[in-house]
Amino acid sequence: EGRNEQYSYQASRQVGQGLGKLIGWVLIAGSRVVVEVLLAAPFLMLGFVVMAPLDFLGPVLGAVRLLGMGIMAYLFYAGLYWLKGLVVAQHRREGWLWLLPFSVCVAVTCLLPGWLVRQFVTSSFPTASPVWGWGLGVAFALFAYGRYRFTEDTAPSLALWSYRRGYNWALR
Repeated sequence: EGRNEQYSYQASRQVGQGLGKLIGWVLIAGSRVVVEVLLAAPFLMLGFVVMAPLDFLGPVLGAVRLLGMGIMAYLFYAGLYWLKGLVVAQHRREGWLWLLPFSVCVAVTCLLPGWLVRQFVTSSFPTASPVWGWGLGVAFALFAYGRYRFTEDTAPSLALWSYRRGYNWALR
């Protein structure tokens, strides 16, 4: 009987540890997915706005329209990095011309997701103080700004081609 109790204790402890690790992994992966979706939200929303009125493509959430939304979201993402190329090239030239594309980039990629986070917090927790909504919105906007680094000469490999075209176009 002692062996069975010890085995049962060890087995339940191992299952508990494994379940705890699984729950931790799911929470981390889930939060990562939520952050990535919020960062991609402006591009996904623009893709939806462009594809929604095209009724001849079938249902709104049909495969053809979803593929079109994904393609449009990627093109808007590439367009953002084209603008970032302009910003970096103009910023190196000295002067104030780089501020216009910079402000467009910041508005689309930082302020809009920050506002979405604020809206989510205030609608999900209506009794919470408005400071929480604004605080989390501003924190996410700053996180997004740190992620895109609009004044640094960097771009992800997925949009590097677009960034280089914008950079070279601005240097002409």
